Amino acid sequence: MKMHDEGEISPYTGRDYVSVTFFPCFKLFNMPNGLDDDIIALMSKRVYDMAGIIPKVKVSLNEK
Repeated sequence: MKMHDEGEISPYTGRDYVSVTFFPCFKLFNMPNGLDDDIIALMSKRVYDMAGIIPKVKVSLNEK
C-alpha cells in the first residue's frame, strides 16, 4: 500500500460535511472476485454500529 493517488478535493459552497469514498484494490488484497458476502456483511454492520453510537452524525451506506 505504498502507492496511492492524491486525494481529490472538490469545490463546495453548501453546508459543511465530510464524505469519504474508497475503492479497494482487489488485486492487492488477493480478492480476484471483489468483495464477498462476508466482507459486505461486516462493513454493513460497522456502518450500523457507527450510526447507533454517534447520534448527531448522519451515516449512510449505498445512499440509504
